[in-house]
Amino acid sequence: LSRTRMLKAGAFGAVACFAAVLGTAGAFQVPTVSPLAPRASSGVFQIPVPTVKFSKGVRPGRFALSMQTGAKNVIPPNFNVAAGFAAAGVVLTAAKPAVGIPVIAFGCFLALQSARVRFVLDDEAFELKTSSSDEPGELGSTGENIVVGGANRWRYDTFVNYDYFPSKDFPILVYFKETQTPSEKWNEGPGALDKKGGGQLHFFPAICDVAALDDAFVAKGLPSQRYNPK
Repeated sequence: LSRTRMLKAGAFGAVACFAAVLGTAGAFQVPTVSPLAPRASSGVFQIPVPTVKFSKGVRPGRFALSMQTGAKNVIPPNFNVAAGFAAAGVVLTAAKPAVGIPVIAFGCFLALQSARVRFVLDDEAFELKTSSSDEPGELGSTGENIVVGGANRWRYDTFVNYDYFPSKDFPILVYFKETQTPSEKWNEGPGALDKKGGGQLHFFPAICDVAALDDAFVAKGLPSQRYNPK
């Protein structure tokens, strides 16, 4: 392929990713105390600003915000990781389309997940929920964990450690270890790579506001060897 054709392919991939993100706009409903839905007025699409509150325990000088829904702390989504993969895919496509296009597709997938999945903390546990496009402000179940089964909900008193990779300031993955999962399943999935043992590993792409998530973890007193040692 000529360089011109490769650049066109990269541009097409970027447009496709942007279209996929726009396609999820209808499903992107931020839970708030008083849910509001986007509306059209005079031909202009307007998005109302949701009511927000600072998370309990947010450290001074931080700008992390979270949405409060009743007793639940719903962490806002973040599209940085999705955008990063899409941008990297565009660059790679210019040189090697066979490599770059799948990376763009993965970035689009992460954008969909960012729009759909919510990290939620209540008085007892941390869990993953899904936002609803049909009922604004409503959260649904993510189903059973695809690796070890059971609900994607973990009690705080079972947390052993949490971390962000490569770091909290540049997060790509969210990691935590818990002992709620039956010990006979600790070696399944990512647990097979764990040399220390002592719990089940979980990894999630950083598709939420990690600053807000970390503030919530600290407020709940969850242990982290790197960020909140006990």
